[in-house]
Amino acid sequence: MLYDKNPPYPHYDHLPYAKEPWKTLYVLQRLTTTLAMVPWWATYYTIMPRSIRPRSSWNLRQIIYVNFTRRVFKVTEVAGVTWGTRDPATAPNEAFLKETSFEWAEPLRESLRSGILKQEESAPYVKVGCYIWPRKPSTKARLSISMKRHSQVKTDDLESPPVKDDRTYVVGVYLHGGGYCHMSAHESSRTSRIPRGLVQKGILDEVYAVEYRLLQVAPFPAVVQDAAAVYSHVVDKYTREGKKFKIMLVGDSSGGNLALSLARWLRDEAQLPSPHGLILLSPSCDTSHNLPETLSSYIPRPNANSDYLVDTPEPRALLQRTFLGFKGQKTGPTNEDEDRRLMQVAHSEYVSPCSPIVLERWGHSVQQDPEGEYRRKFWRYTLPNLPDALRNFRHSEILNPMLRSWDDSENPYRKTCHYSGLFASFPRTIVDDVDVTTHWATDACHDPLMISETWWDKKVLDKIWQDIDNWTLSFRQPETGPVD
Repeated sequence: MLYDKNPPYPHYDHLPYAKEPWKTLYVLQRLTTTLAMVPWWATYYTIMPRSIRPRSSWNLRQIIYVNFTRRVFKVTEVAGVTWGTRDPATAPNEAFLKETSFEWAEPLRESLRSGILKQEESAPYVKVGCYIWPRKPSTKARLSISMKRHSQVKTDDLESPPVKDDRTYVVGVYLHGGGYCHMSAHESSRTSRIPRGLVQKGILDEVYAVEYRLLQVAPFPAVVQDAAAVYSHVVDKYTREGKKFKIMLVGDSSGGNLALSLARWLRDEAQLPSPHGLILLSPSCDTSHNLPETLSSYIPRPNANSDYLVDTPEPRALLQRTFLGFKGQKTGPTNEDEDRRLMQVAHSEYVSPCSPIVLERWGHSVQQDPEGEYRRKFWRYTLPNLPDALRNFRHSEILNPMLRSWDDSENPYRKTCHYSGLFASFPRTIVDDVDVTTHWATDACHDPLMISETWWDKKVLDKIWQDIDNWTLSFRQPETGPVD
């Protein structure tokens, strides 16, 4: 299969090549022509000076990887192709798991369903699968090991008290990237290079990779429901076993967005212990950029010309259709209530903590559009062409809680405003108002740790891993008392 063997999702019906046989024909055409361009790219960038390359430090493999990936991603726009997804309700075949163990986390218990997770519109609460790194011995193997050890016990040892496990385990809850529409937590997924590296390099003792429901399966906040279910599962499991532990939330790309959202829910609701830290890898911090009728979507991403992420209207519109469950012919909000809900979520601190609207709401200056060029174009050309019902809630003034005219007191996404700052009382991570450590990978594209060393500069990838290792060292050291 060239792509996921899934039936067409309802929100893909309008795409020109969403149905067979046109889907297969278009994918074959796109893949064939892209492969044909590889020799051209190799020849062109070999002959031309380095200053012509997307990044002068890039070698040919990096250029080909970025150009190839960006061009092939077009199949998502016109054929609705998804990559590397799995049915989250189905357990994997254990025979194919070589590095991980699989287990189910029970649905988030009812007593924890508060805040943004206590909504009438929420998707059903379900059990959530997770892949545990590293793989644990099977039940039969554990029994064999136990019997062998028992047979070797000396008589004198029978009266000895059991050895107390004073070790503090550093455990990760990993949320994979993929734009909330692609990829999986399965060990065969490209994103699994991240939990694999965290365990193999001794950075974390154990990682639980969450197989959360993608947007085409269930609308937001189902992703937060599923992440919270596994987080609660890990807390309960280690507490039940009497082990000391520290939890790290790890997320790349949209998984980084989900990690921030989960951390905010944990802080706001205060029903479960907060994570000790966040590892955010190329996190998506402004999901409102994906909604074509908002100002954010008209502010170009920096470095867009040297990245494999596409920044064209259709993929962004796809998220709008799926984010709150708009499907089929209903490609977006059609009345004021639906549009108000979409804006409440998309421009909330839970979903877009670094959107211009949210940052301005918290008194931060926004440098994305310092001259106001895109704001003027948005107000002049975009807003006037929207239906009246959709126009009322697009203004940043309306979305500002200090200025808007409609009642927002019951909005669960506003609970975060009880804190003094946007990221006040957050765990150690890479955002403001907390203990901050950042790593800028040299001339890297989006989410480089997901890329094989075959295609990316090994020195750059090793440096990222080294910085993560150094940052987490304090979590892995024995606690000796308060640290200044």
